[in-house]
Amino acid sequence: MFNSLLNGLILGFGVSVPFGPVNILILTNALRSFKNSLAVGFGAFSVDMLYLFLLQFGLFGFLNNDIFKYILAIFGFCFLSYMAFLMVRKKSEALDVQNQDFKESLLKSYIKGCFLNGTNPFVIGFWLSTAGVIVADGHPYIMTIGLVISIIAWVFALSFFVARYKHFFGAKVIKIVNIVSALIIEYFALSLLYKTFIG
Repeated sequence: MFNSLLNGLILGFGVSVPFGPVNILILTNALRSFKNSLAVGFGAFSVDMLYLFLLQFGLFGFLNNDIFKYILAIFGFCFLSYMAFLMVRKKSEALDVQNQDFKESLLKSYIKGCFLNGTNPFVIGFWLSTAGVIVADGHPYIMTIGLVISIIAWVFALSFFVARYKHFFGAKVIKIVNIVSALIIEYFALSLLYKTFIG
């Protein structure tokens, strides 16, 4: 039982820690608002849990459909590219986190997190393979609890530490962070199309 919990914790951190589009958006939002970065993380987490729920109950026929994956890949590419564009177009003076409030609503940040995971067919692919591992475990529900704990812990830790030390980030530094983040996100967008339609 303890091993199942530990395996769930390890799997959850394996899902959460690699720096993909979700973590980059959490990071850039945390520089402006701790609450909004949490909202992004919980939006992505909600989609993870939805897929896991559907898969554990065998309701994944439509998720395994190639046409569905192609549609998701196109939407994912467009959404990621749009986010990258928004990051690059922000002017340096608009990025002064010391003197400005973040005006984006929590709901909008949450929806962004949902869209990031919801339009990525590789997230679905991951949960398709992971669901089998969880179901095969001797205590699948304990393993799922470990998974949930570690994902939530990572989202909170990343948001908290970046928000806590954001005073080290001036407008010019944040501009560089945004440009690098935009390039990484666009890489994921192009990779999404390549792996879905070519690779």
